[in-house]
Amino acid sequence: MHNERLDERLSDEELELFVQYLHRFANHDVDISVRMEAGDPEYPVYVLFGRDYPPVGDAADYRRPFADRRQVTSTSDINDGG
Repeated sequence: MHNERLDERLSDEELELFVQYLHRFANHDVDISVRMEAGDPEYPVYVLFGRDYPPVGDAADYRRPFADRRQVTSTSDINDGG
């Protein structure tokens, strides 16, 4: 996969699509952990996707992108069986 636009930021639509794909990837492809190197080979970004809990550091430090736009599909509590 080659992209001629590697030197450009993602548009808002591209970022939202990326996050949607990231959620799908996390749900279907991350068993325990996946480690990746991405970005510019001269200045790589190292990424770890993992199912470790509790997470490294404080859980409050982790942000869920677009969480404020998620639609509530159920008001039931997991503890009430539903």
